[in-house]
Amino acid sequence: MKQKIKKYITKWELVYKDGLPDHSPVRIEDLGKAPSYRLICKALLKNDFQCETLGFNREKSIVYDSIKKEELKNRGVINQLNLFL
Repeated sequence: MKQKIKKYITKWELVYKDGLPDHSPVRIEDLGKAPSYRLICKALLKNDFQCETLGFNREKSIVYDSIKKEELKNRGVINQLNLFL
């Protein structure tokens, strides 16, 4: 989480040379068009380990993929199995 927050700050500091603002208009923040330290605080308070609040994607689970492959094999669904290979 700490690395993602650092990545978020360094990414936006390329645009905001004077540093990130403490807050931006909420609607613009929700669209992901403006950064703020308020968004970082929201992510921390929500225990958002994947940092989806900051615009990062959720990481795929290797365990889920293996379970899904086994389930598709058991059901005999071959076409959908190619999605996971």
